[in-house]
Amino acid sequence: MDDTQDLETPHEEIEVNPMVHVVAPVVAIVGTMLIRKAINGAYEKSTGRVAPLPRDPAVPLVRAVAWTVLITTTAAVAELVIYRAINSIGQRRSE
Repeated sequence: MDDTQDLETPHEEIEVNPMVHVVAPVVAIVGTMLIRKAINGAYEKSTGRVAPLPRDPAVPLVRAVAWTVLITTTAAVAELVIYRAINSIGQRRSE
């Protein structure tokens, strides 16, 4: 049985402006840096302590892992949202 027939094919092809491939990574990097800075600032404001540095051996392992998970997950979601937003701006439907 051929599983490729089960896949839906789009009715219209979407073309992405080539400039999106240049702009999106730059915006994603800047956006991720700003979000990371905001999260670190919120942590410092709410706890009164500097955000943990996972590479610091004085930081307990559980705290370092939790902080790393929070930062990387937030950065990945932010990157996804930024790429999708820029792609939606730069796409056009082909006829």
